[in-house]
Amino acid sequence: MDVKAEIDRLPIDLLAHIFVLFTSFIDLAHASGVCKKWKQGVKESLARRHNLSFTGWKMDDDSTARLVYHAYNLTKLDMYVYI
Repeated sequence: MDVKAEIDRLPIDLLAHIFVLFTSFIDLAHASGVCKKWKQGVKESLARRHNLSFTGWKMDDDSTARLVYHAYNLTKLDMYVYI
């Protein structure tokens, strides 16, 4: 008998809506590592974002490029770096 957990029944678009509410990139990274469905949900949540801020985060170029690649609806990108 194959019994799915309740959260596994959520459609990807609903997962993406939930992930849009995440403000921590670390939490998004952890969520994207749970399973393929959650990874797709995180990608879709990035596509829905209009604002993205890396202020105060230490991001390497590859990580930043991957995030921005999926966040194609951005109208504002804040990349202020503290020195």
